[in-house]
Amino acid sequence: MRRVIKDFFAGFGNLFRKPRNAVYPKEKIIIPEGSRGIPKFRLDLDSLEIICNGCGDCRKACPENCIEIKKTAGEGGREVLDEFYLDLSKCIFCGNCVEVCSLDAIEMTYRHQLAETGKKSFRLEKLDLIKQSDYSLRDFWTK
Repeated sequence: MRRVIKDFFAGFGNLFRKPRNAVYPKEKIIIPEGSRGIPKFRLDLDSLEIICNGCGDCRKACPENCIEIKKTAGEGGREVLDEFYLDLSKCIFCGNCVEVCSLDAIEMTYRHQLAETGKKSFRLEKLDLIKQSDYSLRDFWTK
């Protein structure tokens, strides 16, 4: 009987307290610094070109083999990044691609909400990875 009375007052007290968890669609959480979302390409600020040269170190470091790189011969016989694909359905957001990149061409965004209806939308191309660049910590919630 004593337990029932104790539980009653505990439940009754909860009626007047503010909820402890956020109401998701209405209240957005702030993503902490260092969180890992979708990888993105960094751009050279002077030329607005992709920094990535297609060396393939990120592909080798990826434990899930979700990165696909195709290079072509450019001017002067130099290899140029032609196609870069990232399959988000396989990606575990480990950040190995960011750590291994010697040019710092890849970084993680704060975008982590990835609800989609089709599998094709999870395969990101080079241009899709550039578009992720406009997501920042604060701007993410306004989009």
